[in-house]
Amino acid sequence: MGDSLAGRDVRSIIVFKQRNIGDVLLATPAIHALRCAWPSARIAVAVNSGTEAMVEGNPDIDRVIVFDRRTRDAGGAGRWREEGRFLGEIRAWRPDLAVQFTEGDRGAILALLSGARFRFGVAPARAGLLWKDRLFTHLAPRPDRFRHTVLKDLDVVAAAGIAPADTSLRFHVSEEDRRRAREKATEVGLDGEPYAVVHPGSRWKFKCWTAAGMAGALDLLEDRGIRPLVTGAPDPDEHRIVREIVALRGRSVPTLVGVLTLKELGALTAGARLFVGVDSAPMHISAAVGTPTLAVFGPSGAFNWAPWEGTDWGYTPDRMSGFRVVGMHAVVQKDWECVPCGKDGCEGSKRSYCLEGTPLEEVRVALDRLLAGERERPCG
Repeated sequence: MGDSLAGRDVRSIIVFKQRNIGDVLLATPAIHALRCAWPSARIAVAVNSGTEAMVEGNPDIDRVIVFDRRTRDAGGAGRWREEGRFLGEIRAWRPDLAVQFTEGDRGAILALLSGARFRFGVAPARAGLLWKDRLFTHLAPRPDRFRHTVLKDLDVVAAAGIAPADTSLRFHVSEEDRRRAREKATEVGLDGEPYAVVHPGSRWKFKCWTAAGMAGALDLLEDRGIRPLVTGAPDPDEHRIVREIVALRGRSVPTLVGVLTLKELGALTAGARLFVGVDSAPMHISAAVGTPTLAVFGPSGAFNWAPWEGTDWGYTPDRMSGFRVVGMHAVVQKDWECVPCGKDGCEGSKRSYCLEGTPLEEVRVALDRLLAGERERPCG
């Protein structure tokens, strides 16, 4: 739908990615494609509060417009005042082109109300407003189920004839971020030795591996001469998870839980020998800064969310899950028939039995392969 816009006069662009932290970071290759297509255009990115660090400082982007999603959760008149302010900033940008990477009704309406002549979107996969697809001038087809999120976003700009450029994730930290990260690491006892960042938590607890498994992973790292450094969000549940891990080990480990900004976490991870975690935003940050990343997956589809190095993971209907090493990253996931189910735990329990059944031995194999520098291409 829509003719190619390559070479057309586009002077101002607004990109919408109002999702979670990792989703915003995974959109950066598509934003870079827009920058390469229109190097002199002004590009603004509209995101939800709490995710703006993923695009701040990115030289492809001239401005970040933030919607305070706390007002959405609170509801009432405050939410509508914020919606009006947000739309006012978008319209003041006077975009020629609006790019909407999500399928929701609100996103389609925002693209239309932006005033842009050209509007990119993706064909909706679920019910919503009738004729929503007609609010766009260029529409990408529904993506294949096994397509990585980075490639889905690139498909949206490709629908208007914009080719991918460098498909790497783009996450930028300042020298000040690096300095603060070094100071905080030094304060908890890290002093120049090789280290690994271990991030056991997730906003969604049904994505977390067991405390016993993570405790064992810390031991594996120490046995290989690598100091584990445990990180986490300020969420009380993440503090609790780390306390459980430390209690199971019976000895302390350097921790920086709830004290790092996302930029500082990226700076710290960039210097690490390895990152060990689960399906979460810090996993994507690790991949973005070029650190070998070991991710333990449960019910979510690694075919959409695996750590990205610029290469599709090659998942197929015959092999939707299981252990994989691609490039410098590894995914450990059970190959059970029910995995991935995409549910928030088994039978409404908020517990994922596939994660509880993931043995330390599988993580050990992945860890040793990454430390040995083994690199594989996807198969299947």
